[in-house]
Amino acid sequence: MDARLLKILNNSDQNYPHALEKQFPRVFEKIMALWNSSEFDAYLADLMTTTRTDRQGFPREVASDIIYLSMLHERKNEADETNTWAQALRDEQV
Repeated sequence: MDARLLKILNNSDQNYPHALEKQFPRVFEKIMALWNSSEFDAYLADLMTTTRTDRQGFPREVASDIIYLSMLHERKNEADETNTWAQALRDEQV
């Protein structure tokens, strides 16, 4: 299990993307490598859509893991953005 992701999940493995990590370890590693980068959303969008006809798509549990990670990342970014704005407002009031 990825220690950084476990920390994000508050050390709870209940929502850990076990299927993704086990069945597609390279995809999992790339997602984690891109976690806080500007390429993260584009990579996930590329994973979930394709123009190639020779692809079958991900199994349901893996697709669910990818969608969950996307939502988790979005919530974390929104929280970080809120914290940044809140901090800026506090700084402005001082």
